[in-house]
Amino acid sequence: MDDPSQLSSIDALRTRVSLLERARGGNSHPAWEELLGYYDPFVSKVLGAMGFSGADLDDARQQVAVKLWNGLSRYERDPARAKFRTWFAKLIRNVALNIVRARKRQPSGPSLDDERTGGVLELTDSPEIEARVEEEWQQYVVRLAMDRVRVKFSGNAMEVFSRSLAGESVEGIAGELGIKVNTVYILKHRVKTMLLREIQLLKHDLEGGEAGK
Repeated sequence: MDDPSQLSSIDALRTRVSLLERARGGNSHPAWEELLGYYDPFVSKVLGAMGFSGADLDDARQQVAVKLWNGLSRYERDPARAKFRTWFAKLIRNVALNIVRARKRQPSGPSLDDERTGGVLELTDSPEIEARVEEEWQQYVVRLAMDRVRVKFSGNAMEVFSRSLAGESVEGIAGELGIKVNTVYILKHRVKTMLLREIQLLKHDLEGGEAGK
């Protein structure tokens, strides 16, 4: 049976206006800047994995930001059909392809039209790009959530959780830190609960109410 407290938490999220929804309104520049602040490092990482670097990476990032700004007002959230992440993955993919194709048409000059261009095209043409973006996004959200959680705990809590993730036994952690085994279990549970909560909040804010999906 579902935990009543978790159900209550999810209901509260559904009634909260997400950051994505506020940015979609078009008249909230602070919301847009905040949203872009979250997405920009993620976009840079994805484009970097595609082979973009230096000035080409900066250009691609700016084009993605423009496309995102223009597309948000037209994007209609329908998780049953396509999640926001899927729509955003296609946007990044299309920007990457357009840049590479444009550079290949240029008669001369330094560009992505070099030995790495084939790798970029191969990656962005692949239907697996959306799955790769999805995987990168999930990892990115977890890292963001972990950063939020770290500032909320003191003492041994994060050390216990990190050691647990690394595969150390409860008994080993307790012995190393000089605490009781039961304390290790309690700290692990507290951090995990808070981490899941922060992940849910981030997904709600950055994916337009798709938390829990």
